[in-house]
Amino acid sequence: MLRVRMLSIPLYVTSGISAMDNAQGKKVILEFLRRHTLAVIATSHADGKPEAAVIDFSVRDNLEIVFDTFEQTRKFENLSDRGSVALVVGWDKNITVQYEGDAMKVSASDVQEYQKAHLESVPVEREFVENGAVLFKVVPRWIRYSDFTKDPVEGLELRF
Repeated sequence: MLRVRMLSIPLYVTSGISAMDNAQGKKVILEFLRRHTLAVIATSHADGKPEAAVIDFSVRDNLEIVFDTFEQTRKFENLSDRGSVALVVGWDKNITVQYEGDAMKVSASDVQEYQKAHLESVPVEREFVENGAVLFKVVPRWIRYSDFTKDPVEGLELRF
């Protein structure tokens, strides 16, 4: 079940965004994510050490994040064993999304659909996909949107 809530951190305002319903909160986050194509993804190695990388990504209407990577990368190895990830999007203009979810390879039956949409959103990825990059999707568990350009700062969380 999707739930929107205002952050309880005193720094965050409780008007405006706090009155949003689930659909409005999802829309704000979706529109923000669609304005971006770069994210930092954090995974963990088998020994527990964190690893982070910049990725090109696209986002689906259900807030799934889609990206690709090659089998030779550390993130591919990490994701093959441990699908729990964290992402950060939008650090450049003091509005940001923090995102936690479960990453998995896109199933063979869905690859064409996901690939078509992903490449429409991030055409630069075509070369990678054509050279064997594997498509992953991240199903959200928790998303925090923060707008530090507002005074007081505004933010909201989605829990799935």
